[in-house]
Amino acid sequence: MKIKNIVVGHYNEIMNKHEDVATARMEICKRCPLIKMTQEWGPICNPDLYLNVPTNTAIDHPQAGYTKGCGCRLKAKTRDLESHCPAKKW
Repeated sequence: MKIKNIVVGHYNEIMNKHEDVATARMEICKRCPLIKMTQEWGPICNPDLYLNVPTNTAIDHPQAGYTKGCGCRLKAKTRDLESHCPAKKW
C-alpha cells in the first residue's frame, strides 16, 4: 500500500467520506478469517495470518496459494477507493 492511500484513507475516515463503500467493504471483512479486532486500532487485516481464498481458511505460516493479511486499519482502508483487499475480495 502506498503512503498516499494511507493518507487518503485516514482523511476520508475523519471526514466521513465514502460511508457506503466503507460499509459494504467492512461487511466483507467481517466475514473474513483475517480480521482481527484490536483495542488500539479497531479492526485490522491480520498480518500474522495467511488466507486460502477459495476455501476461506487461514493459517499462521506462509504456504503456496495463501495470501498474507496486509496489517491495515480497516476503518481507513475501506474508505480509500484506490485500495483493495489483499485477498481480492473487494
